[in-house]
Amino acid sequence: MVEYRPANHGDSRSVAALHAENWRRTYRGNYRDEYLDGDVFSDRQSVWDSRLGHPAANQHVCVAVQGARLVGFVCMFGSHDREWGSLIDNLHVHIDAQRLGIGSMLMRQAGIWLRAQFPNERAHLFVWELNPARVLYERLGGVNAGIVERGNPGGGTGRYLRIVWDRPHQLAC
Repeated sequence: MVEYRPANHGDSRSVAALHAENWRRTYRGNYRDEYLDGDVFSDRQSVWDSRLGHPAANQHVCVAVQGARLVGFVCMFGSHDREWGSLIDNLHVHIDAQRLGIGSMLMRQAGIWLRAQFPNERAHLFVWELNPARVLYERLGGVNAGIVERGNPGGGTGRYLRIVWDRPHQLAC
């Protein structure tokens, strides 16, 4: 059984570890090898210590926990962009827990929170154009609004699809 709950500062190490592990496995070819082969965990730990220790007022992070193990998380920032609305900044599911509906449920949790907090804004996310997760976002009603070149952590740039939902209620279904 998987429990979904708001993240807390005590989750920062597990969130950072999952984030780093997924980047190493999924973003090879997009992020620089020296970054992925380096201390990605410390980089992510710094980010998540800050985000979960001193959350922004418009930030929400939901975790998926199975037993005592964190198996996924989603992070969003409401009203992040004037034009595109709220940002779903991260969605990660542990490789052993993929294809069990956890990613879909985390997106649903994101939609519930966004609908409650920012009901009149659309939501968007960026996904590397070669990331297989893009199929999930399209299945959940997201529309590809085009390719965007973005700077990558560790240097360089990547090509990302901007996936958009006109209203958060579309994610909460």
